Amino acid sequence: MHDSIKVMTLHVSKGLEFPVVALVALVGAGRMPAEGEDERETARLRCAGGTRATQRLVIGASGSGWFAALS
Repeated sequence: MHDSIKVMTLHVSKGLEFPVVALVALVGAGRMPAEGEDERETARLRCAGGTRATQRLVIGASGSGWFAALS
């Protein structure tokens, strides 16, 4: 089997597992939740997305917010 990168939405990843998962655009410009979206649903999706990783989870952060400052 060849190494590959799969790009998908959090909705599509339901029930799947991968050795490495990168969650991008969670913090900073273009972050979740977008204006008008339900914060609870966004939090649920973030949690579900994080559980797709079996070995390593990478969370991307950008900008000047407190979360980005921790990275």
